[in-house]
Order: sequence, then structure tokens, then C-alpha cells
Amino acid sequence: SIETTNRDEILVFSDKFQCYKARLNDFADGKASLLGDYLPQKLGFEPGELVKQVVLCSDYKGFVLFFFENGKAAKVPLSAYETKTNRKKLTGAYSDKSPLKTALALTADEQVVVYSTDNRAMIFPTAQLLPKTTRNTQGVGVMSIKKKAAVSYAVKASMSGIVNQSRYRTRTLPSAGAIVK
Repeated sequence: SIETTNRDEILVFSDKFQCYKARLNDFADGKASLLGDYLPQKLGFEPGELVKQVVLCSDYKGFVLFFFENGKAAKVPLSAYETKTNRKKLTGAYSDKSPLKTALALTADEQVVVYSTDNRAMIFPTAQLLPKTTRNTQGVGVMSIKKKAAVSYAVKASMSGIVNQSRYRTRTLPSAGAIVK
């Protein structure tokens, strides 16, 4: 949960490589007992399109980190999603070369943990990634993936629950990571 105001906007990334923008004041205030609004219907998703990630942005400062199944990551400034008009749908929101696993919005560089399906994890500072100006960049390799493995998800290191972070920290990219204990 994040504390914000109703003047802020959300970016909803779908599995069809699109981004939908909406102001928070477009949604009615509700109580915890209410079910709320169904995002695909409210934002006008195409049939069969699913929500992959929701990102809150207030002033379009900072960046979004996209982590893909093939072990690559892209660092895109939030300002790339800022529009002058009130467009709701942005096509080409991220690369279509590999399925998206996680999108993290960060205001400053910090440590991020990437997990793979073969029970490995690695921690790296996001300062090692250079920001790309295009939204649909395919990114750079951050995790070396074995043949039958893939990236499962990524999370901030402070939220990962890993106790011995030095075991998983890497200095060079890409890295295979260490087996999770």
C-alpha cells in the first residue's frame, strides 16, 4: 500500500505490451467492504487482455524497471509515459521480445533481488543499469539463465526477507545468482 492523493495517476501495464493511464480521481471513493472497480473494464482493455502490473506515479520522476523472463531488465524513465493530452492507452509500453515478469517503479536507485525458477536469487544495485530513452527497449542481461529456467519475479531487496544479503549480492552483470537457502 502507498499513501497518495487523488491527483496522482496510475499506469496499468497489460500482457499485450500496452499501458493504460488513469487519474485516481476517475475512480469513486469506496469503503474496504466494497469490491471496487474492475480495471480491465474501467480502462477499456481489449478482449483477453490481462493486467500485469500497476504503477503509481505522481510527478513522473524516477524510473520503471522491467524484468523479463529471458533474464533481461530495462530501466525506462517515468517521463517517457507522460503525455500532454489525456490519452488513456499507450501502445509499445515495453518490449515484446520476452514476457514481462515484474515492473518496479522506483524514485531513486536501490538494491533489487531477482529470482529465477531454478531456485536462484541475485541482488544488484539498479545504478548499474543505464536508463533507456525508448519505452520498448529490450534491456540488458542481468541474470544468466540456465536452459530450462526463467526469471520468476523481482522485488526490492528491503522487501525480500533475505537475511544474508551479501551471499546473493553481485558486482558484475549478468550473473547466475546463488541458490536460495
